[in-house]
Amino acid sequence: DIELAVLRDDAKEAFAGRGNAVLVQGEAGIGKTSLINTFIRENEKQADIAWGMCDAMFTPRPLGPVYDIAQILRGKSARLAEERQKGDVLFPAVFSKLTRVSAPVIIVIEDIHWADHGTLDFIRFIGRRIAVLPVLFIASFRNDEVGTDHPLNQVLGDLPGRTTHRLELSPLSLSGISKLAGDTEMAAEEILSVTGGNPFFVTELLASSDRETATAPSSVKEAVNARLSRISASERRFLEFVCCIPNAIDTALIDPVFNDEAEMLALACIGRGLLKRDGDGALRFRHELARLATVSRVPAIQKRDVHETMLKLLRGLKNPPIDQIVHHAAGALDSASVLKFAPLAADAAAKVGSHREAAGHLGTALEFVSDAEPLLAARLYEDWAYEAGLALRIDEEVIEARRHAITLWRVLGRKDKVGENLRHLSRLHWYRGEAAKAAQLSDEAVNLLENEGPSSEKAMAFSMRSQLHMLNDRMSEAIIWGNKALDVVKDQDSVDVRIHALNNIGTAKLFRGNLDGLADMEDSLRLAEKHQKHEDAARVYTNLAEYAVDFKDFDLAEKTIADGIAFDTKHDLDSWTYYLIGRQAQLRLEQGRLKDAEMIAQGVLERRGQTLLMQLPARIVLAKAAIRLGRKNAGTLLANALNDALATAEIQYIAPVRVAYLEQAATEGFMCLAKEHFLKLQEASTSGLNKWYWAEFWFWAKRAGLDVSAEAQKDMPDPFRKMTQDNFKAGAEIFGPMNMKYFQAWALYLDGSRPSLNTAYELCREMEAAPLMESVRRAAEKNGFAADLKPQSRGPYSASRDHPLGLTKKEQSVLQLIVKGHGNRDIAEAQERSKRTVENHVSSILSKFNVGSRTEVILRVQNEPWLLPEQPEKLH
Repeated sequence: DIELAVLRDDAKEAFAGRGNAVLVQGEAGIGKTSLINTFIRENEKQADIAWGMCDAMFTPRPLGPVYDIAQILRGKSARLAEERQKGDVLFPAVFSKLTRVSAPVIIVIEDIHWADHGTLDFIRFIGRRIAVLPVLFIASFRNDEVGTDHPLNQVLGDLPGRTTHRLELSPLSLSGISKLAGDTEMAAEEILSVTGGNPFFVTELLASSDRETATAPSSVKEAVNARLSRISASERRFLEFVCCIPNAIDTALIDPVFNDEAEMLALACIGRGLLKRDGDGALRFRHELARLATVSRVPAIQKRDVHETMLKLLRGLKNPPIDQIVHHAAGALDSASVLKFAPLAADAAAKVGSHREAAGHLGTALEFVSDAEPLLAARLYEDWAYEAGLALRIDEEVIEARRHAITLWRVLGRKDKVGENLRHLSRLHWYRGEAAKAAQLSDEAVNLLENEGPSSEKAMAFSMRSQLHMLNDRMSEAIIWGNKALDVVKDQDSVDVRIHALNNIGTAKLFRGNLDGLADMEDSLRLAEKHQKHEDAARVYTNLAEYAVDFKDFDLAEKTIADGIAFDTKHDLDSWTYYLIGRQAQLRLEQGRLKDAEMIAQGVLERRGQTLLMQLPARIVLAKAAIRLGRKNAGTLLANALNDALATAEIQYIAPVRVAYLEQAATEGFMCLAKEHFLKLQEASTSGLNKWYWAEFWFWAKRAGLDVSAEAQKDMPDPFRKMTQDNFKAGAEIFGPMNMKYFQAWALYLDGSRPSLNTAYELCREMEAAPLMESVRRAAEKNGFAADLKPQSRGPYSASRDHPLGLTKKEQSVLQLIVKGHGNRDIAEAQERSKRTVENHVSSILSKFNVGSRTEVILRVQNEPWLLPEQPEKLH
């Protein structure tokens, strides 16, 4: 009753257009399906029901439940489901359909602990957009089968708390068991002790017990066996056959096995409560535990015979389900069929984005690899390594598979394939933070293919070397090798190479001050978006944003970061999103918006499931903001940032942290640590970092009393060049229009004149830069005009200045209601304002969020919770 009440309340919200997701969880047999069925029966007349089921196959059916749901919804989504389209095409179509339904919809997906990667992506996609849909989304899973490394955990963590509710079902109470037991001679206490109150165990035990017998089976396995022993031999043989089929069963398919009596036997087993019909008429066991208990009594040789029979039946179909063929071929130990069909099933899964399932099928094939010819074996190893590296992990097993592939391709004399696998192996080691090994393998690929004829493998090997050079700030080499990659495919239509190489070349040019790189980046982005290469597009936004922030082109940075976050959010590219948000935090730091920088960086680091690399920009910003705000934990944050930066072995991350240690010394006086980092930076080549980094290096080292070599002072940006000449006031006059308030305040402080100190104090107050503000106060006191430090009134320092995106108080209040799923009319009534006024607020919010719809606003707030004020002022 309690759980039903929660579902009813969520349904009321959903039927009013403000959807919710409900996660029904509990152990096997606890009653999840019974609860959902009862709720559906209550609502099937006022809502459309779209039901999907995940199956306990060796490798799940890619997007199977989603295709089922899309076909129930009809329209364009049904056509796309029939065409087996990928998620990036199908999911938006389903969402669009749900925004235009004439009646509320209840979507149910059962047993999502067995869900394939694509279905998990769908759960995340819909769950994060549910607030604007007239939809109640219900998913069930066994929480005792979801360990810490289960992919479902990441998905559940990504669902918004405001619209996601969990229902964990409890075992039956003693009184509940008493009601079920009725007048049986079995005591409720005995049943509870035997079953633990699990409803399935209880009902099976009661169903299997002779009412005249006081003894009972000690487990559900024995309970099922007891029931099977009392049915006819033909029914028992039927159940022992279908228990080996984990997915839905079409009785027409297996009719020949039972002399055309399959349907009659199915009806008999349904009548006994052992089997049930799905909504589409397919046959299933009433509970998976019952199926597994039945499987456990079937001898191994008999199970193999069932798999052989099913394999033969499936191969006789016009369009057989390949994933089921692989499942039964593996069960039949038919290596020839597994090796033939598993790669086909993997390819079909990969095409719809189900890379974990593709890896599963290829992993099944590798169990029979000893029977494969060398050519097929090489392909199996490289394909499995690729899919597993995308969806599962990057560990020794994946790396070893690449090595096996390389060995086999060498035997087969395929230099192109050896080079391709060396490049992929290089990338794997780079992801693991093993930069030296990555560079070695990249060099091997280049050396192997350099004198071969044109090929995409050769071009990508060159582009990979270009990328590694770019990541390590060897920009001239990056440009050379990127252009070599393009030359290789100049007579070929190789979009992937162009996208990858142009990104490397454009980034390298920009970081060496050549603005021609912007055109290269724009071309790479245009091609990536045109060909739906989402991660390549995200990489362009990321690299361009990094350049714009590092080179203080804040207008370009604002636009690129806003566009990039909107793109990444729209396509659920969470890792790229948070890396880019880390760059947004860096931008705010550069602008002197220290509290914003701290808040944003902290928010990124609080997100679960992000890799070291994706969190690193935010970690560095948090440490630097702590220094400038005077936080007591600045030293700890710096040490954490340095450890993570050193793990990458890339100077683009290491140098900013070492410079931050110099800043800490200049601000707080920790000279022992500063000298170590000063010497490390002095040893570095000035060509390895851009001029702004070297300018900050000079500035902070000078403030800390350390002598910087003349070479490190070459090519200084204008404001720092003025300060090398002790013309601090001129430096401040340049920093001001650039919106670099922190360095502007420092320059004014170093100028030391009466008006400069007063202005510096005002800036420090605005930034809340406590350590520098205290230095300014002491300087003014020393010179006898501390009394002048009366900052100008900040006036109505409005909420728009406090909000990271500049939302006014009224807009923040409206935003609260948008995120809850309310429409303009509801908001107008709640805020006692006209609908036109609310429409103007909403339009302004969309513009400031750089998005085109309320759904995208909700997605951004879910990704960036700091954008939503906790307690906005209520409007009157």
